[in-house]
Amino acid sequence: MSWWVYILRCGDDTLYTGVTDDVERRAAAHNSGKGAKYTRGRGPVTVVYREACPDHSAALRREAAIKKLTRPEKLALIGAGAGPRYDCAPLEGITGYLYRNAHPRYFGGIDRYYTPFLSPGQERSFSRKELQDILPENNRGVEVVPQLLTRRAEDFIRAAGELKAMGYRRVNLNLGCPSGTVTAKGKGAGFLQDPDGLEEFLEAVFAAAPLPISVKTRLGYGAPEEFPRLLEIFNKFPLEELILHPRVRADFYKNPVRLEWFDRAAAQSRAPLCYNGNLVTRADGRALAARYPGVGAFMVGRGLVANPFLAARLKGDCAMDKGTMRRFHDELYEGYCETFQSRKNAVCRMKDVWRCMIHLFGENEKHFKRLRKAADPAAYEQQVNAVFRDLELLEDTAADW
Repeated sequence: MSWWVYILRCGDDTLYTGVTDDVERRAAAHNSGKGAKYTRGRGPVTVVYREACPDHSAALRREAAIKKLTRPEKLALIGAGAGPRYDCAPLEGITGYLYRNAHPRYFGGIDRYYTPFLSPGQERSFSRKELQDILPENNRGVEVVPQLLTRRAEDFIRAAGELKAMGYRRVNLNLGCPSGTVTAKGKGAGFLQDPDGLEEFLEAVFAAAPLPISVKTRLGYGAPEEFPRLLEIFNKFPLEELILHPRVRADFYKNPVRLEWFDRAAAQSRAPLCYNGNLVTRADGRALAARYPGVGAFMVGRGLVANPFLAARLKGDCAMDKGTMRRFHDELYEGYCETFQSRKNAVCRMKDVWRCMIHLFGENEKHFKRLRKAADPAAYEQQVNAVFRDLELLEDTAADW
């Protein structure tokens, strides 16, 4: 059994130090109100530092030593040993609140979960479905960042105010969605075609928004040569973070990422950077961290859905087993059944998850074909049983899946 001393950053920005044999489980306990008395009512808490100790006694001694440090000394310790942050990218139809609740219970490793985009309008900020996804009672125990998709500054500001009233501490602007239905309205990556309009939007938003703002963007709409102008605009504003997916809209998710352009952002961005795009395996994560030692955060999307262990394994050793995967699957599936009040609709949603997750299992072609063709819940459940019974769990998903 390993013992750890850990530091939490509480919702009021204070720090708490403790010891445990399971950091993720203990952090979840703090967030559920069952941890230390100090952290009750101060959530959500985030693990910002962990240090392995040889035994319980050593962990207690180290805890006592850290508690004697001043706050600046603790922050220096956190900065020296925390490593990069790993965030869950927003994936429409997959990373909703049911996924965000289940994932940290079984795997851990993710520091922030971004919501699939919310589209505030003139008459109301959030649809009924969107509101269900962001209600605080549906997002306890995890740090969630709502993402807004709009080109109207007044709608963004109003929605940000409502999110602040719900208890959210930051908000994200989506400038990356490549969907044709989104870009045709000049939203998402479509907004990148109008840099002057984007600059006016950001001027209005930063003058009045009640929350810190990060931006998730691509290099441009049609060509990466659009990026210098966009970066010039972003550098004019106090972005909390610039999350850069080094592709253009025309690439969608297929063409290789253009790391040479992320290099330019790493050298010239005034805002802290977060890397997003094609982080699928541990080798990818290690290579990116080595190439960008000054980048403090990495965002994982399809790679995390394919391998839910990925972020935890990037942070350190983490045993992988089919039992954990099966329990995660079952909780997610039953959650969809209850939410949709239809097992058949839940099967359709789970098939979206399996399009990624099947690639963590070896020799999966026949089983995946049968899983895709399952026409009713009984057939689906039978094929899921076969996957977990027959197939080997791989150490990593295939890099080219």
